[in-house]
Amino acid sequence: MTRRIRTAAAAVAALLPGALLLNGCGIKPTGVIESGAAAKVIVPGPGTKGTVYLVASDGRLFPIPDREQPSVSETSLLIRLLVGPTEAQRAAGLETRLPVLDIKKQGASAGTTMISADTIGVGVPFKVSTLSETARRQLVCTVASVNPEYQVVLLGPDADIGPARCDLGS
Repeated sequence: MTRRIRTAAAAVAALLPGALLLNGCGIKPTGVIESGAAAKVIVPGPGTKGTVYLVASDGRLFPIPDREQPSVSETSLLIRLLVGPTEAQRAAGLETRLPVLDIKKQGASAGTTMISADTIGVGVPFKVSTLSETARRQLVCTVASVNPEYQVVLLGPDADIGPARCDLGS
């Protein structure tokens, strides 16, 4: 009879490999433990018109869709980008490679203007010739997110750079 019990126990163990391990682990069941809201990740969809591009820790551009859909204007997106990441965005590891704009002192000196039907100028109060490639891409991709057909010319007090299109491939 002992042989039959061992054979039956081996068969059950083969069918339920975790059954014997969990049976005597000593962990008592608990109720549901609340730990806050689930994480929210907003990914811009194909119809998204207006996205601010910040920089992730690996150096790639990270999209933050505008709260207003479609976005109110290219200038409002530009100002959101130039103000820099929010505290929550910084805590998530996002940053900007652009000089942070003081809205009270420099806000009126930043804006966008249509140069032609498919080219938009982005005026900023800082030198554009010394910006890193990532910083330039932040500006170009943020403004062009309202209309991907736009070419963007960066207009700084030192130089005009462009036109350029948003290239998120690299």
